[in-house]
Amino acid sequence: MRTQRWLAYFGWIGLVVFLPGVVMAQESRLPAPPPRDLAFPQPNLLADEPPPEWVRALTERAENYFVLGTRAFDANRSESAREYFNLALDVLLESPTGARAHPALNAYYRQLIERIRYYDLQMQQTEAGWGEQRFTPSPLDLLRDVVVSDADIADVEVRGELDFTAVATTPEVRRFLAYFTRGAGRATMIAGLRRSGRYLDIARRIFAEEGVPQDLVWLAQAESGWSPGALSPAAAYGIWQFIPSTGARFGLTQNAWIDERGGIEQPTRAAARYLKWLHQRFNGDWLLAMAAYNCGEGNVERALARSRHNDFWSLQRQGLLPRETQNYVPIILSMILIAKHPELYGFHNIPREAPLRYDVLPVTAAVDLRTVAQQAGVSPELLRSYNPELLTYIAPANYRLRVPPGLRSGVQTALVALQASPQGSVRTRLARRKRP
Repeated sequence: MRTQRWLAYFGWIGLVVFLPGVVMAQESRLPAPPPRDLAFPQPNLLADEPPPEWVRALTERAENYFVLGTRAFDANRSESAREYFNLALDVLLESPTGARAHPALNAYYRQLIERIRYYDLQMQQTEAGWGEQRFTPSPLDLLRDVVVSDADIADVEVRGELDFTAVATTPEVRRFLAYFTRGAGRATMIAGLRRSGRYLDIARRIFAEEGVPQDLVWLAQAESGWSPGALSPAAAYGIWQFIPSTGARFGLTQNAWIDERGGIEQPTRAAARYLKWLHQRFNGDWLLAMAAYNCGEGNVERALARSRHNDFWSLQRQGLLPRETQNYVPIILSMILIAKHPELYGFHNIPREAPLRYDVLPVTAAVDLRTVAQQAGVSPELLRSYNPELLTYIAPANYRLRVPPGLRSGVQTALVALQASPQGSVRTRLARRKRP
C-alpha cells in the first residue's frame, strides 16, 4: 500500500471541503502532507488552452493570499497563516461564478486545497495545543536501508507457527528475526508490542468478523508500530497505513474534520476487507496478498505476468517486486513470529498498554472538544487521544465521540449544553472570524 508512492499522492485530488457557510458534495480529500522540504507542484492553468481573463484574475488574487499565508507560516504565525489560507479559498468560493465554473479554475482550486492542507497539518504537528507530536514515522521507513549480513544469522532459529501459511525459514526471514531480536530493531519491536495492547483486542475482533486470519493483525506492528499517528513520506497514514486513494476505495472518510485512516475501528475493518479482497484476487495466497497490500495489486499482477511462477518467494528471488515489498513480507513474517511467541525470541515480560475501552456519544452539531473538556472537567488531550481520526479539536455533526469509561455523564452534559446554545456553535464562531 505504501509504495503506491508519490504518483498516487500527487495524482489523488478528489476531496471534500467544509468551510464556514459552505458544504460541498462529498468526495475524498488528501489529508497527509509530504516531507517539509518537498516542493509542491504548482498549478498549471495552461495545460490545454489559456483560461479566460476572469479566471486568471481570481486565481491571482487567491494565490496572493496563499503566498501571504506561507510567509506567515514561515514566521511561525499559525493563526495568521490560517486566516490568509481561508481568504485564498474565499476568493474562489464567494465569487459569483463559483470555484467549479471553469475547468482551469476547478483544477487550481483543488490544488490550492492540497497545498493548504499540507501547511495546515504541518502546523497541527508543531502546535503546543496538541500536547504531543502529531505524526510519527512508520517503522517501515526506518527499515528501508537495513542490511543484515549472513554472518549475523548463522545461529538464528525460526521457531513458532502461523495460522495462515507454513513457517518460512528463508534467509530473509532469519535476517529480520536477527535484526528484531539482536539488532537495532529490538527497540522498535518492544515499542510496538507495548502499544499493541491498546488496540489488539479490537483488531482481533474485527479480523475475526471479516474472516481474516488473526495473525495478520500484526501487519500493524510493521506498518505503524500500532500508532494512529504514523505517517509515511508517501502519504500513508494511520495504524494500517492507507494512502488516500486506497482509503477512499474502502470507505474511509477523509475531509476537513476527519481522516478515518488515523482512526481505530474504521481503518481496521477497511484493512481486513482489503486483505480479504487481495487474498481472493490472488487465488487464496496470503503472501501475495500481503505483498499487494504494500505495493498495490497492479505491481504484483505485473510481476506474476513476467514470471513463470505464481508464489511470492519466486517473485522475490527474481527481483520482480519493488525493493521495499521484497523485504516487506519477510519483515511481517518475522514480526508475527516474535509477537506470537515473544519468550521464544527473548522478549520476556514486555508490559502491554491497557486495552482501549470507551463509551460512544453522538455529536449532533459541531463542537470544540476543548470547550467540552473544560465544562466536563477532563483533559482535551485525553478526549482527542480516544478520537485520533479528528484532524483538529472540532468534532463535526453526526460524529460518534468516544469517551473514556466513567466520563460519559460529564461529557454528555457538556455536549448537550453546548449544542443547544447558539454561542456554542462552531459554525457561528467560524463565521465571525477576524480577517488579517
